[in-house]
Amino acid sequence: MQEVLRSEGSRLTLNLRRARAFVSALLSHFPLTLQGSLALVLSAGALRLIGYGSMDLVVFALCLCALFVVILSLFATVIGGLVVQRKVMRALECQPSSRSSAAAFEAGYHNSTEFSLPAITWLPLVRLNWRIVSPANTETLNERRRDNRLHETIVPAHRGKNDAVIRRFEVRDALGLCSYSWLATQPLAHMILPRLGAYHPFTLQRARITADGLPETNGEPLGDRMEIRPYAPGDSVRDIMWKGFARNRQLNVRLPERSVAFDDKACAYLVSGTGDEAAAALARLTLESGLLGDDWHFGADGAGNDNGRANEYRNLADALVAIADSAAPEELAPHSYGLDRFLAAQHCSHCLVFASARDSEVLARLAATAQSRACRLNLVIGVDIVGRRTPKSRLHRALWKDSDVRSSNVLSSNVLAKTLKASPVLDLTTLSQRVESIVLVDRTSGDLVKISDLKDAILG
Repeated sequence: MQEVLRSEGSRLTLNLRRARAFVSALLSHFPLTLQGSLALVLSAGALRLIGYGSMDLVVFALCLCALFVVILSLFATVIGGLVVQRKVMRALECQPSSRSSAAAFEAGYHNSTEFSLPAITWLPLVRLNWRIVSPANTETLNERRRDNRLHETIVPAHRGKNDAVIRRFEVRDALGLCSYSWLATQPLAHMILPRLGAYHPFTLQRARITADGLPETNGEPLGDRMEIRPYAPGDSVRDIMWKGFARNRQLNVRLPERSVAFDDKACAYLVSGTGDEAAAALARLTLESGLLGDDWHFGADGAGNDNGRANEYRNLADALVAIADSAAPEELAPHSYGLDRFLAAQHCSHCLVFASARDSEVLARLAATAQSRACRLNLVIGVDIVGRRTPKSRLHRALWKDSDVRSSNVLSSNVLAKTLKASPVLDLTTLSQRVESIVLVDRTSGDLVKISDLKDAILG
């Protein structure tokens, strides 16, 4: 039942987006703005009812002036828009691609795209402006400099990878009565890397594997009985040091010392999910800081894994592209879970996994992977703690008790389930029992946090 309601809700949301896009497309071809339409209707109505009806010469003159200003702005905006549109299209077609590789931007910071257009100076009271439509959630700043050109600076909100940039250009008069806009596409391969924030390089514990530390290659990697540790359930009774137990009543075992060595092959994987920007930033920091060593293998959801193959990357440039490409667009389905395919292809004993704490479905899949495979998972989870929930005082609870009860009765069961499941503490606690270690890092402060600290935290 919940799946049916969820599918109907997603279908309704998609239809609303399509209707909104259709209405906005129709309004974009209408030259008058809301302010201009009101000025035209009010001026024409006042001229008809008061100017001609009552023969009020003052209202008659004011209405004629208002109509003249609206019509003049309309012609100036439309004519100027047509001329500027041809210049913009010609400039986009003739603009050479000076970048040999994909342009790299960083989310959350000002980035120059090296795109500029001349400002409109030959037509008074008309201004040119534009904004980036795709990639979505990209703030566009157009700065007019001394060369009388508008230079573009963008501030992306999220990471991503695209092959083109779609801009909406707009020619508008100074009074805001008329507007002429159009869309233009510029082929520009680029990637947007996640914002590092307050992250700083941290220390990773290297995995250890059994090595051959004996001169005889045919022998087992076991040495003398030199390793002494407390008794643990499952140890053989023959390994117990009974003489020491008779002296100090402490149960210890003596085991053969194993020959171990550091595992030079490091594996890391980025799992895509809801609110994974902080986890992607951690993966970027780990690769750029060289924390994985020299020989490493990296994989990510969405980087070619949707076709059933598990891709691996062994150099920094390709790995950064994979991190940018792991972001799932909002209007499309999320990327498929590819950690199982990656572990099956690499045959690694340890794997460093970057994931989000907000996606309960991803955490459940990680728990299933850790339980079904012999590879040990070390989870590094990035979070954005934007605030804390302050507990309500007794006076507040006493005064608003009835209203809280009424509001809770209005909420549906689905909303209540989402509210109770908003805190990832339960999922992370269950997951910590199946993986080797979990490290939580806050991107806002750069500090390590505990799982219990997320109970009253507001995650961004």
